Amino acid sequence: MGEKIGKVFLDTTYYPGKDLYSDGAIEDEMLSIARDYAPEEFNRVIAEKESWPILYHFSHIRENILSWVPFKGDEKVLEVGAGCGAVTGALCRNAGEVTSIDLSMKRSRINAYRHRNQENLKILVGNFQEIEKNLTEKYDYITLIGVFEYGEAYIQSEDPYVDFLKIISRHLKPDGRIILAIENRLGLKYWAGCTEDHFGTLFEGLEGYPRTNGVKTFTRKEFRQILKQAGNLKASWYYPFPDYKFPMTVYSEKYLPKKGELNRTEYNFDRFRLQLFQESPVYDTLLDNDLYQEFANSFLLMIGKEQPEMETIYAKFSNERDRKFDIRTEIDHTGNGSRVVKKVPETKEAESHVNGLEKICEELGRLYAAAGIRVNRCKAQPEAAEFEYLTGMTLEERLDTLLEEGKNDQAEELLFSYINKVKQIHEKEDFQKTEGFVKVFGDAELPENLKAAPLSNIDFVPANVILEGEKATVIDYEWTFFFPVPSNFLVYRMIHYYLESDGKRENLKSRGFYEKACLTEKECQAYAEMEKNFQKYMLGSHNAMLNLYERISPGKADAVQFYEVKKLEASQSLQVFWDAGRDFNEADSGKYPIKNKKVYAKVMLPAHTRKLRLDPGELRSGLHIRRMSWSDGTPVKFFTEGCSLGGDTYYFGGEDPQIIIEEIPENAEFIEIDLEFTDEKKAGQKFWQKYQNKERKLRQICAEIDGNEKMLEVMKHSRLWRAYRKFKKI
Repeated sequence: MGEKIGKVFLDTTYYPGKDLYSDGAIEDEMLSIARDYAPEEFNRVIAEKESWPILYHFSHIRENILSWVPFKGDEKVLEVGAGCGAVTGALCRNAGEVTSIDLSMKRSRINAYRHRNQENLKILVGNFQEIEKNLTEKYDYITLIGVFEYGEAYIQSEDPYVDFLKIISRHLKPDGRIILAIENRLGLKYWAGCTEDHFGTLFEGLEGYPRTNGVKTFTRKEFRQILKQAGNLKASWYYPFPDYKFPMTVYSEKYLPKKGELNRTEYNFDRFRLQLFQESPVYDTLLDNDLYQEFANSFLLMIGKEQPEMETIYAKFSNERDRKFDIRTEIDHTGNGSRVVKKVPETKEAESHVNGLEKICEELGRLYAAAGIRVNRCKAQPEAAEFEYLTGMTLEERLDTLLEEGKNDQAEELLFSYINKVKQIHEKEDFQKTEGFVKVFGDAELPENLKAAPLSNIDFVPANVILEGEKATVIDYEWTFFFPVPSNFLVYRMIHYYLESDGKRENLKSRGFYEKACLTEKECQAYAEMEKNFQKYMLGSHNAMLNLYERISPGKADAVQFYEVKKLEASQSLQVFWDAGRDFNEADSGKYPIKNKKVYAKVMLPAHTRKLRLDPGELRSGLHIRRMSWSDGTPVKFFTEGCSLGGDTYYFGGEDPQIIIEEIPENAEFIEIDLEFTDEKKAGQKFWQKYQNKERKLRQICAEIDGNEKMLEVMKHSRLWRAYRKFKKI
């Protein structure tokens, strides 16, 4: 029983006749996309639709979780919980035979349509427990990508998660492996304010799922216990970052992140989130204390009856750009126990980009030699470019270490020593724009008399320089161009990518690095335009996921900012000064707390009070005077530097608003004050609109006056003359 879509067979022998779960109408839309568009068009469709479900199910980044696994090409793979086929394609391209299982017919059809040209794919539609009983094959790999957490739904037993692994293990070959990807219940993103992925509630997993059931994720300790109970299974641990859904880097126990690498926080494409703290410096703290593995956002486990070992210990994807630049960087163990770095083309179009790296290495080696800079050796191989694996600390790490130690002067000195090397290397000749330069960097207006070299590695930045004792080696030179690029642009990038890539370097921005490097503000603007054009060149027609964040994500609330505002509000008070012959001073004043942006005060007036001054805190906002009257109910007359917005509301753009009262009735015993602070943004917009209206009206009047000599003569004797002259100077 079944149907065929293209070359893919859907076996419906165990299909119950109707889908038991569905996301509704969006699945019909996804079926249309899978049927009507080729896979290379999905990226454009994602950008057009601006929809989280379409991004989630059709993004090529989903495949990164498996595309780095070193399949040999003849493996038999069982994919459990294939869904819409987000990662099925990676298996079909790299393994021998792929059998996918999913309960939903709609989702299975989506999977079949998007992979209809794959001859090695078969999809079984139905309940896993029913299908599993009739599986006769033994598999090299069984994948559980975003599936294991639903174990209670898959397996009806008292201990479903343990039993799930026991059942899966029965279908493995003796040396077979289970590939399992899942969120870490203690992932740092949840502490930082992301909602739990499955329920959309804050801290649900951290608290142990007290309010929900049906789905569970686990800590490392809990996973070890499950593996032990499932038959003493062994696991190698990997850590996809930022998480397993959209991994751009995969770390392992043998290659953990370095400080400063983990600075991505745009997880919440699907739901609104809090941002309780900056995650990057917290990651650095965890790494310093050997705790990263406990708080990684996701786990990727290679599970076997014996300890699984893989050649690849690190993978970083650079496939969020034009297909001719799509590559993957790997670190592999070699047979003799050493390590090698590889750059692998992810597409056919990217092969020439990778193949050119050996020549770049040779040319840069000659260029850098005079400055004492080495270039990481490269050797072209049939399917990759291989580089020596270097130990040591990056220049970026060294600078960050100095910052942590409070040695800002030394950090600046070290950075500028390399800025000087960049200048020494790249100031060989006068810069001239070439056709190639304009194609990559655009036609920005640049200063005259710039210097350049005939060869330009624009990625000579602190993160790409390895320090080993007295030796410095450039390790990544992918973006090297065989035409002149201004040396000052390379200096700009060296400063920019260090200062701007991580918030913990904020305190260096006041040191004026650009000015000290003799880069003017106008010149920096030109280089920013060059950088923008370079990014466009690198992206081509590709729509990067991060560029869609503002269009798809519901956003985030900065809890620290909210806290600072509330702290300021909590510390604010209305201070009332009275002048009883000693002018205004602290001794002759009283304070009244502002709560929930409101303040009420009944101020008794000391004898001989001549005038009053009201200082309503330091809140930049609109101020609505709900009531201000004397003891007999008479309204108070006052003046203020605030701008009237009408309706007894004033806007104070400064941080020290004041209200002055100079006329005090003789028999007044007290003054009653009732104030309310209004929304700063709305008050500011209303003020700006009023200002623009007044300016527009004044321009009209001035236009009428200009050229009218009789009117000008009359105006010289009126109050309008000063306003007219002042405006004409603007």
